[in-house]
Amino acid sequence: MSDRLALGIEIGGTKLQAGIGSGEPALRALVRRTVDPSRGGEGIREEIPALVEEAISKAGVHPAELSGIGVGFGGPVDSEVGRVLVSHQVEGWSNFPLRDWLVDRFRVPVVLQNDCKAAALAEYVLGAGKGCRRIFYVTAGSGIGGGLVVDGKVDTGQGLGAGEIGHTWVPDPRTGKPEKLELVASGWSIERRAGRPAPEVYRAAERGDREALRVLDETAEALAVGIGNAISLLHPERVILGGGVSMMGPLFWNPLREKVAKRAFGPFAGRWELVPSALGEEVVVAGAVLLGFGPR
Repeated sequence: MSDRLALGIEIGGTKLQAGIGSGEPALRALVRRTVDPSRGGEGIREEIPALVEEAISKAGVHPAELSGIGVGFGGPVDSEVGRVLVSHQVEGWSNFPLRDWLVDRFRVPVVLQNDCKAAALAEYVLGAGKGCRRIFYVTAGSGIGGGLVVDGKVDTGQGLGAGEIGHTWVPDPRTGKPEKLELVASGWSIERRAGRPAPEVYRAAERGDREALRVLDETAEALAVGIGNAISLLHPERVILGGGVSMMGPLFWNPLREKVAKRAFGPFAGRWELVPSALGEEVVVAGAVLLGFGPR
């Protein structure tokens, strides 16, 4: 995009990443850490200065060259005031003024956004959403989140978020009772039902394991209900699915596409696509870098 550089930080429940980039798909530097949830939010905050310093050193730049810092946080945030509302995975983040905390330490402008919204922006600008006006991004990993981008702008509702598909309700595959999508189709929910992680479930399904095939079908059905509802409500040109669950192969993707087509509003047929994320594990950091350049 330009010679300007920004720093992007991803703060998740299992990983901490920092990257420096110019707004292009390839980052100039990327540094990763594994999060220890037992150390809480304070433990993660203790890691951030060294993480940032390492990214700056790896990129071979001076801190004064940074236009700003963008943050994709794994939980609800108030993006208007730069405050974390809560983390559902790590204690010690409730109502934390993360933007001000970072400004005090690094003396550059900071933009705070939910991680899925940051990822949605990255896919819109750099990834599978290029060329579209309206995209809806869904991440299905340890949790499930969503982000709507229209004409290059992330929809944050009243500043507290929007598009929270993981907190919409779908039938529980085992009981038929209403349950949150996140509690049915996330990676940890697959593991809970199958007794093994999602990649192992998929490999077992490839071998013809009936229980694994059933869990895959249940997951695809639940996601199809949620995504079909999102298409009917928002009519995006593309729905982009990322996260660990999306990395499964055709035994998952083929039924998912068929089920979504049955659930989405019929007159919209042919006017939307369901595609995988193009940016992989760097998607949140890439989006955070874009945020670091300021309002779009």
